[in-house]
Parts: sequence; C-alpha cells; structure tokens
Amino acid sequence: MKLLLIEDDQAYQLAMATHLRQLTGVQEVWVAEDGEMGLELLASQPVDLVLLDLVLPGLGGLATCRQITANTGLPVLILTSQEDSGWVRQIWTAGARGYLHKERALAQVELALASLMVGASWWDQKARAALQRSGSDQALAGSHQSERLDGLTHREREVLTCLAAGDNNRLIAEQLGIGEGTVRSHVHVLLQKLQVSNRTQAALIWLATEGRQ
Repeated sequence: MKLLLIEDDQAYQLAMATHLRQLTGVQEVWVAEDGEMGLELLASQPVDLVLLDLVLPGLGGLATCRQITANTGLPVLILTSQEDSGWVRQIWTAGARGYLHKERALAQVELALASLMVGASWWDQKARAALQRSGSDQALAGSHQSERLDGLTHREREVLTCLAAGDNNRLIAEQLGIGEGTVRSHVHVLLQKLQVSNRTQAALIWLATEGRQ
C-alpha cells in the first residue's frame, strides 16, 4: 500500500508518517505540506490512498479533496481537529471516504486504511453522529422521510444501506451479487422515491433514521 500524507503541521506530519511506515502492508509514504504539492506528487507517484489534513494553506483541504476524488478516484481519508456537523457534512460532500479526528487518528488509522482499501468507508462515532444531526437538520427538514423509507423494496433498502456506508457502485454490485447497471437503476429509483437529488442526501436520510437504530 502506497500512501500520500498531506499535512502542513510538521510535528504532526512527522508523527503520522513515522507511524504509517511501521504498519504492516505499507510500502511507501510520501508527504506534502499543501494541496498543490500533493497534487503534483499524485501526478508522478503511484499512490493508493491519500490522508489529507482539512486545514491547509493555499488550495485548502476541501478543494484539494474535490480535485483528488474528481481527477483520480482515489480514496481520501481526512485528518482534522474539526467535529462540527457542518464541517463533517462538507467533508462528506467533497468526496472523502473517511474521517479521523487527529486526537484519535494514530490509534484508529490502521483500521481506517484497511476499510478504505477494500472500497468501504470509515467515519468514527462522533463524525457519524454529526452526519446524523446534519441529516435531521437539513435532509429531513419539514418532511416525512420515514414514510418514504417504508416505501422502498428490500433490495432498494440494501442498496441504500451500502450507499450510507460509502460504497461505490462496483462494491455494491459485488456485495449484492448484481450488475453495476442494476445498481445504477436502483440508485435512480431511490433518489426519486426519497425525493432527493444525489446519493449523499439519500445516505444522510438513512443515517438520520435507520442509522440511529
């Protein structure tokens, strides 16, 4: 596994890079101090996964995340001290596949990396709670989403559960034993039934209702 760590705090960068290099299966750890440098490294090095600080000079963490996910499709794991629900939701919508609070990151990063490398996601307990609150405040405002969930078929609920876990169409297809085209069809129907415009909003509805149970 070849990793890129984008972090401007030199002390934290050193501590995390040292820890990552000691993990089983990690072959290489490149480091960058800002988003621009990180994007340059991605253009020249065979990276499997990016660990990205949210608050960076220059381009900034969210903009860097959007460019990485849009241009490379690589999984991005956010490292930050932010826990506000607004920030967590922005991290989600920027395309990140995981979130770790810096105070807990060294203890949890190995499991998080393993999760992202198999196509899943990693949101720690506080981030998940923030997404649930965000879903309640925004995606569910003034509507009866539980009734809409009741209208889903068993297969549609399975697909929605996978979406809420951060799975892409390929992984959903593999898990459910169906084709990617079928997954896309289910997602299209889901968005219509839930009256939302994208996968993130659908996932937030699940997190704010079924995800609490």
